[in-house]
Parts: sequence; structure tokens; C-alpha cells
Amino acid sequence: MRKKLRKFLGNSPSIAKNESGLALIEFAFIAPVFMVFVASGAELANYANDSTQVSQLALQVADNAARIGEGDPLANKKITETQINDLFTGAEIHAGELDIYGSHEEDGNMVPNGRIVLSSLETVANPNPTGKLKIAWQRCRGLATTYTPQYGVAGQPSGLNMNAMGPAGRQVTAPAGTPVMFAEVHYRYRPLFLNGFAIKDYENINAIAAMMVRDARDLTQVYNTEAAPAATCT
Repeated sequence: MRKKLRKFLGNSPSIAKNESGLALIEFAFIAPVFMVFVASGAELANYANDSTQVSQLALQVADNAARIGEGDPLANKKITETQINDLFTGAEIHAGELDIYGSHEEDGNMVPNGRIVLSSLETVANPNPTGKLKIAWQRCRGLATTYTPQYGVAGQPSGLNMNAMGPAGRQVTAPAGTPVMFAEVHYRYRPLFLNGFAIKDYENINAIAAMMVRDARDLTQVYNTEAAPAATCT
């Protein structure tokens, strides 16, 4: 058999020296590594994009909350439950494909996509010699009800007699008579690749933003002359 094979190859030098298949073999070896790099790059880019969107959403909610109000230009502006509800609806539109108030399937179960918490940080008095703060009111929207306000709850000890609000190193305060709108956005990240080349799993992305109210605001209450449903956090 060896003699026959040697004789065959000897009579066919082009076959013996043919290297045209080497590129295909090399590609077969490198393809899995290449796919991992491509999938990893796409996943990291998607994660960075979603994180940026969540941060921008928090900033948009805080900024819009600092601008709402109605009434005589010479009087303190009143805010209403309808305005707050409209603000949350605008946030849903701004969130786009994040579908912040929707849900997704995760390991066979339906899991909420996210939740938005809006708090009004105010001084306990005006003037405010003690420098203490409180969360005067708080509103939430989103199916992720397991996410509770992380930096104080209105009406609870954590939301009363506060020195500041926010995570360590990023805390904010409010001047006497001028509220600060503090927004929290919670989002459940959904990876692009769940099998094979996955480098990230489902995980939470949280962002905060704070904006000082632009105009003089009526701080006595959140009005509801239209009997709109309040987006309470309970």
C-alpha cells in the first residue's frame, strides 16, 4: 500500500505540494476566537449604550421635574399629579427601545425592565437654621416594584431630618425655599448574546441625577384638581 501511495504521489507532484487548503484549516482554528472578539465587542458596545441611555434618562427626568409648574408668573408655581404623570410618560418616550416600563423574559420568567423614582428634596423649614432636609413627596413608575428608593423614603425616618441625599461622594442638598428634584432610574440590562459567546449576564444598571427647581414653587402640596391617579411608590 505504501509503495502504491508513494508511486501515486510521485507521479502527481502537484497533489503532493498542494497547500490550497491551509487557509481554510487556519480559518477553522481561528474562527471561534474571532467570533468571541466580535461578540464581546458588540456586547460591550451595547452595554455602554444602554448605560448612557439610563444616565441621560435620569438627567432628563430631573431636569423636566425642575421645570414643571403652572400659575400666575408673579405667584409661586403649583405642580399637579397630572404634570408628574405627563413627565413619566415623556420619560417612557425618551427611553425608547429600553422599554423602561415594560418587561422581558428571563430564565423562563417575565421580569420587569425598570422603574423611575422622583423625589422632592426640601429643607425642613424656611429659613432653615438646622440645615436639615426632608423628602416632601415621592413618585414612582415602573413594574420593578422590588426596587425601592435607595436614598430615603418620603414619610419614613430615612426621608426625614436628612443632612444630604445621594450616594457617598455624590450627595446633594437643597437651599431654603428651593427644592431639588432627585431622580433615580433602575434598569435591568438584557445581554445581546445569552449563549455561546456571552460575556455579560442580566444585570442592573442604576443612575441618579439632581436638578434645582428653576422657578419659585408652591411647596404646600402636590395639587390634584383633575383627580388624576397619583404615581405613588407603594
